[in-house]
Amino acid sequence: MIRPFVSKHPQSTAFLCAVVAALAFALFTNHVWEDYYITFRSSKNLATGHGLVFNHGDRLHTFTSPLGVLLPAAASWLTGNLSDPAALWLFRLMCIAALGGAVALLVALARRLAWPVAAVAFVAALVCTDAKSLDFTINGMETAFMLLFLAYALWAHLTPGLRQWAHLGTAWAGLMWTRPDSFIYVGVVAIGFWIFNQPERTGGDRRQQFLLFLKAGLLTTALYGPWLAWAWWYYGTPVPHTIVAKGTLTGTPADAAHRFLQGVWQLPRLIWTGESDAEGAFLPAYFMRPSWPVWMHPLGRALATIGCVLWLVPRLRLEARVASFAYWIAISYLSFVPYFPFPWYFPPTTLLAYVALAGALGQLWSAQARWLSFAAGAVAAGLLASALWLTGGVARQVRAQQKYVEDGNRRVIGEWLHEHAQPGDTVFMEPLGYIGYFSGLKTYDWPGMSSREMPEAIRRVGPGWDRIILYLQPTWLVLRAEGEGDLEHLDPALAALSYDRVREFDRRQQIAGLDVPGQTLLWFDSRFILYHLRGPLRQDADGFQIASPIGSSIRLFDQLRMRLVHAPGVMIVPLAASARTVRVKFGFPDDAIEQPFPTDGAIFEIWLTDGKARTRLFSRHLQPYLVPDDRGLKEVSLDLPPRLKPNDAFLVFDTTPAGHPSKDWTFWSDPEIK
Repeated sequence: MIRPFVSKHPQSTAFLCAVVAALAFALFTNHVWEDYYITFRSSKNLATGHGLVFNHGDRLHTFTSPLGVLLPAAASWLTGNLSDPAALWLFRLMCIAALGGAVALLVALARRLAWPVAAVAFVAALVCTDAKSLDFTINGMETAFMLLFLAYALWAHLTPGLRQWAHLGTAWAGLMWTRPDSFIYVGVVAIGFWIFNQPERTGGDRRQQFLLFLKAGLLTTALYGPWLAWAWWYYGTPVPHTIVAKGTLTGTPADAAHRFLQGVWQLPRLIWTGESDAEGAFLPAYFMRPSWPVWMHPLGRALATIGCVLWLVPRLRLEARVASFAYWIAISYLSFVPYFPFPWYFPPTTLLAYVALAGALGQLWSAQARWLSFAAGAVAAGLLASALWLTGGVARQVRAQQKYVEDGNRRVIGEWLHEHAQPGDTVFMEPLGYIGYFSGLKTYDWPGMSSREMPEAIRRVGPGWDRIILYLQPTWLVLRAEGEGDLEHLDPALAALSYDRVREFDRRQQIAGLDVPGQTLLWFDSRFILYHLRGPLRQDADGFQIASPIGSSIRLFDQLRMRLVHAPGVMIVPLAASARTVRVKFGFPDDAIEQPFPTDGAIFEIWLTDGKARTRLFSRHLQPYLVPDDRGLKEVSLDLPPRLKPNDAFLVFDTTPAGHPSKDWTFWSDPEIK
């Protein structure tokens, strides 16, 4: 049997391998993630003396990671705020060092726990060749620090001694400083060590472990608490606005808890039905898009299934059982709570799964049966070969993405807006980073990480982009040319009456000639269309918020005062806490059915929103041209349900064209609310 190479300084070797791998990935791809520029806009404002804000003078918590915003600010300050690329590279080097530290800590822990040399090398190689871990180390995200402090926490749990509580509390604080949702990893890893506790490995029985966690938690509070206190004072809340914005799409905490509890116990089955995102821990970013090899998804699902059930094996090593248990809970959270499997969330779960898999294979390597050792070696070799192939493919993919999508499209759009927009202009888009940073404009991004107005608009008029655009009336729209981003598809009335198509930014021809894996991700952002607002969409009056592509007006019908809110349109009315009923009239004027081009009808709806929930109270489809009974004014009386936040409630009167917008002169009376 060939004797494996054993380094005299394995931790240093592991650190160096991780640094070289990440540096090579950075030099080859020069990838800068979209979200880096979301955060860096606040970082640079801090470095230049404008405060830790996205927009000057607006104290809004528009980032998630304290370290992810403060370290780039320090990097910018160190460059004299003269070179954004230099600041980025300084931050990259910090992150690369953090990744190296994570791998070195894993190697140190595995060696002290007497893992076979092959298993130690295997876990280090897995992390060093994981595509997402490398990419999100060098592309401007805080991921490497998550991996560093998670590895530090595992090391601290298994390093008994007088300072164990200090190490553990520092690791937990580092996780919280990196990302506030890290309490999930803190909790599930600690619970795992408590459940599967082996006093000779962890340093104490369950009671002593509880006291250890309490002491470490107090240190964590002391180290992280000042940030929370400062954020509460500075922003008025310690909760990042990014969480608030995404929360508008995930429902209430009770909804999220229900989804999690329903899914966590069924995870192994749901992995194979495609109803979870567990395989994302092992696959490239946005793995659900086609144009990757067919073997990738089965491999990812097999690894995910094994990773989330290994903790059930009684004789498995403690650290492997704990890592598997933590992976199971954490990946269930990512599968069933966020509204989308954001790829930068996965690397910590990947690290946990790799520790579990490498620990299990290490036990097989140590088994007396030679065939088990060979089987473990074959599995390890296959996994590493797959990881290397995928990482090479991802490197080619993101290199092309940086050239044609990030620098070639999104940055160009931002710079064009910076040159052509007027002071006070606003821009609506989903991809906030490059466009927001390089335009410098006030942004209405989906789902609202950079603005207070967007989550409020979603709560009031719903998540449909057409209604949001009506309500916010942004000066500029940057929309993907296909699907929901196409304005003609979103709302023909807005496209025809309210926005001019200004320019197209199209990289399809260059991308079509590429031969890279995962090419469909590049197609997704290959073509954007820029629109400019012709005139105001809001016509607020008499205490009502009114939005419509055609100006609102008052007309008399049968001596009744009626308000035009041309479909598509919304009329929002504040609701007193004491209100119990509402009565309102609605309909079309008689001339809406006259030739030529009579109305083809509209849908009238009434919604209740209270800052927590949005409930439809009434819906009616009127077709006065085709249905004589739909002509004239109609009336509806409703009993109002209890409100979760009665002091922040509104009634929303909404009209939607049934087809073309011609003569959709929809009217509402002023509602009688009692």
